[in-house]
Amino acid sequence: MTDIELNIVLREMARSAGLCDQWYEEWKDDSTIDECIDRYVRGFDFAVEKDYPPLDFIRKNFRKEDLHRHHIFLDEEVSIGNAESGIWIFLGDCVGSICFRGFSVGTVYIRHNTNIKIVSEDMAKVFMSQYDDACAETVPIDMSTIRRYDRRK
Repeated sequence: MTDIELNIVLREMARSAGLCDQWYEEWKDDSTIDECIDRYVRGFDFAVEKDYPPLDFIRKNFRKEDLHRHHIFLDEEVSIGNAESGIWIFLGDCVGSICFRGFSVGTVYIRHNTNIKIVSEDMAKVFMSQYDDACAETVPIDMSTIRRYDRRK
């Protein structure tokens, strides 16, 4: 499937799942994969609630390098030693660790069967939400903070 075809399929899948008129109208036929992934990140609550797109669809249709540009990891062993501020998403069967240092601020979403260790050091602040059967060990060091939100059903 080409990137344009993938974009159109994603848009129609989202509409079928209940995407609102405003987001649907803003979603153009020629949106890039980066724009599609950015929508996924910004609308993560919708994605979780509607299981959109399904995990198998992501596995089949997305290139890891495209996902990685947006800090999304799928079925991977990860070891991220100095995570930059931003949103980080771990899907499927991810295992490993991520560390935030200095004055960084991270939002971490873990889903499915992910099992990850989240470390914050110095003055870093991390907000972690876990879903499904995901597990996390959180280790705040020094004056850092990790806030956990259990969103499992």
